[in-house]
Amino acid sequence: MTVPIKKPVAAGDIMEAVIAKGDLAKLTPDERVRYYNETCRSLGLNPLTQPFSYITLNSKLTLYATRACADQLRKVNGVSLKILSREIADDIMTVHVRAELPDGRFDEDLGAVAFPPTLKGDIRANAELKCITKAKRRATLSICGLGWLDETEIADIPASAKRPAPPAANVMIEAPVVPHDAETGEIQTPAESPADPAPASASLPSSAVAGAGNLSVEDLGREAAQRGEAVFRSFYKGRTPAERQRLNTIGDELRGLMPENASA
Repeated sequence: MTVPIKKPVAAGDIMEAVIAKGDLAKLTPDERVRYYNETCRSLGLNPLTQPFSYITLNSKLTLYATRACADQLRKVNGVSLKILSREIADDIMTVHVRAELPDGRFDEDLGAVAFPPTLKGDIRANAELKCITKAKRRATLSICGLGWLDETEIADIPASAKRPAPPAANVMIEAPVVPHDAETGEIQTPAESPADPAPASASLPSSAVAGAGNLSVEDLGREAAQRGEAVFRSFYKGRTPAERQRLNTIGDELRGLMPENASA
């Protein structure tokens, strides 16, 4: 048995997957830790507070920002927030927040959650707090120039998008052979499989069937050829390789016996 050799992944391909595609799955655990720490260092965040977490999204392993990330970004960059409006329309609560930096630059963003009248008590209060938190974190990440997903948004992503990528096919396991015609490559249903072919005698005249035990494969081939090309093809497919070789030696004679060639 031949064991396939696993080809090493080029470092350039790994960096392309991380930088261009945002897929961290190709990194080793050590490389992932270094990437995580370097990301925190570049933003002035403390990695020990876990400002980011991992999530598999659309078959790619990526980072998303936690509450600690937004809180530290506001402190490091001196971001101040102001709620501009809060409204409910069509069972949706929307909160409008403005984020401003010490130099006067500002940005605005929205947070929205489902807010139907059926929400009561703590559930209603938690929905309102979630909407405010979402707006504040979105505005913070936006003004800091980060396109990260926030953990309040992760919960709203469909579960199907969070599924990990399907595993690659195991090259050590042979794929099942699909029944097919060896000559034409046409895929066959179980009823058409050569393992259980229709008896060739069904296409032959009654005289050949009656004396099939005394006729050679050449004579049976001549009988089938006289019935036409379609009948001969059906007869030929039901023969063994050795019998087909014997028929091939008298191929010119058989073609001459077919009514299609005789009429030509």
